[in-house]
Amino acid sequence: VAAIGGRYNRPALSPGRSPTTALLFGLIVTLATVLAYSWYITGQISGLQRLQADLTDRNRMASLQLLRIQNDLNRLGLTMRDMIEDDERASVTEWTNQFERIRADLDDALRREAQLTVVQRTSEDNEALARSVAEFWDASDRIFHLARAGQEDQARAEIRTSLLVRQATLGTAVGRRLVQNNESEQQTAQRVQEIYGQVQRQVYWFLSATLIAIAATSLYLIHTNRRLFAQLALL
Repeated sequence: VAAIGGRYNRPALSPGRSPTTALLFGLIVTLATVLAYSWYITGQISGLQRLQADLTDRNRMASLQLLRIQNDLNRLGLTMRDMIEDDERASVTEWTNQFERIRADLDDALRREAQLTVVQRTSEDNEALARSVAEFWDASDRIFHLARAGQEDQARAEIRTSLLVRQATLGTAVGRRLVQNNESEQQTAQRVQEIYGQVQRQVYWFLSATLIAIAATSLYLIHTNRRLFAQLALL
């Protein structure tokens, strides 16, 4: 009888066994996980924005090198006009050192621009520019060779008919590249900013919806379990 009575008179559930604490802890962990994930995604987006800023800086520096190339080409044009219109009829060879200084600066600017540019150019375009530059310097070398051989008039004639034309062609090609750089910078910056803004809005919406859903579900579960254990305690 005592055993039977003991079987039907078990003590009520201890309040310490309530799952409320565990559920609250799980809710906190879940919310912290979502917040950490959202912080990570936001950090990645910020990193992409910094990368875009770096690309923009590279494009601007490449544009500066193109402006430097244009300046060198303009200096060459002015120098050649001085060689042609020299009233004192100084020897063409006297301009050799100035040509060499401009050539060194121009080659350095071309090399730097090729390293910095972010514009996708075809290999044919790059080869065409390199070939035009090489042909220009070959023509200038021939002109100085003629001048050293005493053929000053022929050298000046070559400057008028050949070298100035090649210099103008190079200036046009570099100007076209500069326009491409500016257009690419504007389009890329605008498009990337739109993409990043859209992604950020989606992340914020996802974060808000997830937090609301988790909070509502967890609170409902806590309320349901508390009511259930209250009913068990009464029984």
